[in-house]
Amino acid sequence: MKKLIFVLIAALGVSCTSYAQMTEKELKKAVKAAQKTVKEARNDLENEAIMNKSNAKRLMDQAVKNPLLQDWDETWVQAAAVYETYYRNENEKSYTGGLDTVAMYNYLDKFVQYVMKADSIQQIPNAKGKISDGARKRFGVSVHNNLTQFISGGIFYFNHRVDYKMAYYYFDKYFTLAQTDFLKDYMVEDYTWNNDRTTYAYYPALAAYNFGDYEKTLKYAKIAQEGEEYGNDATQFVCECYGNLKDTVNWLASLKDGLVKYPTEEWYYNKLLVYYNDKGDMSELETFVEDMIKIDPEKSYNYYVLGYVAQQSENWDKAIEQYKIAIEKDPNLADAYNNLGLCIIQKADAEMESKSNLDYRSAAYKKAIQAHKDQLEVALPYFIKLRELEPGSVGKWGIPLQNIYYQLDKRKELDEVEARMKSAGLI
Repeated sequence: MKKLIFVLIAALGVSCTSYAQMTEKELKKAVKAAQKTVKEARNDLENEAIMNKSNAKRLMDQAVKNPLLQDWDETWVQAAAVYETYYRNENEKSYTGGLDTVAMYNYLDKFVQYVMKADSIQQIPNAKGKISDGARKRFGVSVHNNLTQFISGGIFYFNHRVDYKMAYYYFDKYFTLAQTDFLKDYMVEDYTWNNDRTTYAYYPALAAYNFGDYEKTLKYAKIAQEGEEYGNDATQFVCECYGNLKDTVNWLASLKDGLVKYPTEEWYYNKLLVYYNDKGDMSELETFVEDMIKIDPEKSYNYYVLGYVAQQSENWDKAIEQYKIAIEKDPNLADAYNNLGLCIIQKADAEMESKSNLDYRSAAYKKAIQAHKDQLEVALPYFIKLRELEPGSVGKWGIPLQNIYYQLDKRKELDEVEARMKSAGLI
């Protein structure tokens, strides 16, 4: 054994340039010596003595780096066998104690890497045009049975190490392996792959998003958004990724697609509202919402948005009409009460402003003042309802109620509201 180890070390010390300077006879001799080392590792692995297994690993860790052995499939078959053994031994410790989780997943990763390398060499036709399925027969079942361990590895790195790049590596490895020719026959009836693929795809999307790689996030979020469990979250990831990539066309399209798929989710609407509001052009949003109403005429938020669009253009009557429809569809839509009350006040203020040229002593001016107060009375119940729905949102209903109670000379109510505002630090 000492002689063989010495030969291997000597071979590793020879550069690729030195191989090129060898005669054909010398090269064959060097290759044969290197191959004997792989065979030695195989014999050691089959020995029950732990020391020999350790020696087999040491020999194969050197062998996989030897340029003379790179194209020999047996190198990778034996390296895979070594790491499969180490992986299984470490895995057993999860039941017996002393588990090194990082080492276990590292062994699994190398085991599969070496299996796939062996298979890639065996799939190259030889001089007779034949290929081998030796690695597939020997390791196919094992690789398939341990495939979901790559998901477990990703979860381990995500939750326990907070290492999102390593988590992504293992999640991604699961999907990459599942789609190889090596496993295609197994995956046809693989229950997890056929039923949980879209759920598992959310994991690498989440990991990639956490380390800011939006292309990788998109790759898996697009798969995850087809599932039920994380479909909405994944669709929001798609939107966010296009936004971060400054791809406005796909960002808008993905927001609108999300809104169609999840009509009760206000997240998409809010993003669109901010975009069109900042753009200063609500006409495109208005057209889109009108189309949404045709799809889902009972969704209250559609009418809320139309009210918002009309409010921004100071079309108070249309805004009030749409907010009332929204409340009719959903009596608990708090923001609709808030905006409806504000619209009534804004309309009243605009009408009062139009009469600012009147003599404050005239009957016409006094009539305008009374009309303005009447409108405040109309707006008041909507803010009272808002307060009922969101008692903790003093900043929303406090100021308008303070203003209304002051102008209507409702001293008791005013004092109570101002006391609430003071305790909330608003005044």
